[in-house]
Amino acid sequence: MIRRRPTTNDANSYKADDDKLGKQLLFTTSSQQHSTQTPKPMVSNLVVCIIVIVFVGAGVVQNRYQESHNDFHSGSGTDKTVAQSSQRRKTSFLQQSLLTPEEDERLQTDERGNRYHLVFSTDCSPYQHWQSFLVYYTALKVRQPGQVTRIASGCDPEQAKAMQRWFDQDVQFMSKRYHLQMTPHFSGVKNEAGETVADYKFFNKPFGFLYWLEHSPQLHYSASHSEFPKDFQNDIVILIDPDMGLLRPITADFSDERETVVSPRRREHGVLATNVGPGHPFAQVYGFGTQWARLDLEKIAGAGSQARNISKEDGQLFYPVGPPYIGTISDMHRIALKWTAFVPRVYEQYPHLLAEMFAFCIAAADEELPFQLIDSLMISKTDASGEGWPLVDRIPPDEVCDFASDLDPSKYAVPSVVHLCQRYWLGKDWFFSKRKIPSDIYDCETPLFEEPPSDLGVLYDYKWAWNGRKQMVTPTEANREAFLLCFLFRLLNDAATFYKQNTCPPDSINLEKSRNLVAYLKAKSRHTETK
Repeated sequence: MIRRRPTTNDANSYKADDDKLGKQLLFTTSSQQHSTQTPKPMVSNLVVCIIVIVFVGAGVVQNRYQESHNDFHSGSGTDKTVAQSSQRRKTSFLQQSLLTPEEDERLQTDERGNRYHLVFSTDCSPYQHWQSFLVYYTALKVRQPGQVTRIASGCDPEQAKAMQRWFDQDVQFMSKRYHLQMTPHFSGVKNEAGETVADYKFFNKPFGFLYWLEHSPQLHYSASHSEFPKDFQNDIVILIDPDMGLLRPITADFSDERETVVSPRRREHGVLATNVGPGHPFAQVYGFGTQWARLDLEKIAGAGSQARNISKEDGQLFYPVGPPYIGTISDMHRIALKWTAFVPRVYEQYPHLLAEMFAFCIAAADEELPFQLIDSLMISKTDASGEGWPLVDRIPPDEVCDFASDLDPSKYAVPSVVHLCQRYWLGKDWFFSKRKIPSDIYDCETPLFEEPPSDLGVLYDYKWAWNGRKQMVTPTEANREAFLLCFLFRLLNDAATFYKQNTCPPDSINLEKSRNLVAYLKAKSRHTETK
């Protein structure tokens, strides 16, 4: 899963001298001495025994490292994005969560007794492993109540074994409320003859979500009765994307206007609810309006579908939804059944990125489940409207970097999640893109990232991507870019530090903040050009 530095004995290592391990010493004892031989002092024998035990123990540790390393190497060839195992943790009992067992137990519910299930869907690619660890880590850091589950779809047997081992060894200790749900492969696109003709990876999301709902041991779904136990039907499900990091806990309560942003138009029309409950799901508003309604809904949902009767105004007010999606288990199950039925038909008409999102909108409309849309559940694009930026804009520019590096929502309200679906940069030296993050960030000996200066919010009035052109930015945009850059680099460093301290031998941990992403990308580009 999380790639660690290969050893010299690894056939897929990238450098012959990486992580040199001392040779394992083998000790043998001589045959029983002749009875007339002068006895050796007891102290000497004791010392020898201790030395033998120490070196044999070292050999065992090395072997465990080797076994774990090989087990986690679950990729193809020498692809440097392949996730590999770590140097094994010092000892399992030294692992330290950010929570005490008592705190972990209290987070089974919120203060009102609501049970939560935060879930995110991934495939088995190494690209999503470091993001998945960030989801678990940010949920831990903000004290997200309830269960947290990664839904991993389409792993082959070797990948499944490696992923389960990664979860058991590197994630489970963080909280007993954290889970991993494996599902079959769902992303194949089939023609009318039932033949797989293409791959749309986002099929994994609706089908994996439904599989989790009906197979998770935490939900107790009854296939024979096609329902959940009564005392689970109103549990709250929060569905996010794997590239979302939590800034604060997500709960069912949106009554606090200090931290909840709803567009003026929706407020004027009337807020449907301030708390998630039966018949009242919530979600982040997305900017695609009623594009989903322009599809042939009769072919997708049937001639009698209620989705065909939604007015344009209601379609814009209640249905341009996206993650985080929040609803009761019963409501989300109703949507998931239609979501999985509709998404292949939507894709047939609209074979593009947003097909699964449009299918969700149609499913909600078909089930007559209008969503209360919230702006402040997410921030992603710094010049976008309809997101939680009004909260960030209240933070003074000369404070924004320090605040983002060490969030205190009691001082300034913050959105619920950061969606890492954009690029962020200021000046020439500060740039972030999730697709440019090297896969070795959790390696024991890899340095941490340099962090932006505390005055980043006022330092630049332009951004200049390392491989692009100079663009001027407004003070508001600079403040937003600075918030994200300072938050994200500190988050990556905190997560890597936490990971290393719980998995790496102490003499191999590198916590030096010396890696600059722009410099790394430039060097990588020059290296590629010289090949």
